[in-house]
Amino acid sequence: MADIYKQSYILKIKLGFADGDTRTINLDNPKNNLQASEVHELSNFIKNNNLLLGDKYGADSAGILTADIVESAKTTLDL
Repeated sequence: MADIYKQSYILKIKLGFADGDTRTINLDNPKNNLQASEVHELSNFIKNNNLLLGDKYGADSAGILTADIVESAKTTLDL
């Protein structure tokens, strides 16, 4: 049996709220050609339509603060 190598990607979206609170959403396997303009457009949509509310005080959404694609790799050795 051979070693097993697995590579994965996660899109980490950090959302901000008017009361200063933050939340992070992790999405597995984002599309590989995600553009900054698309993230900016999504942030504006979330903020303008107040799609998400803060969980502590119900604060309005301030949109996306950061969006990063994180790559991870795992190797399982056949010993």
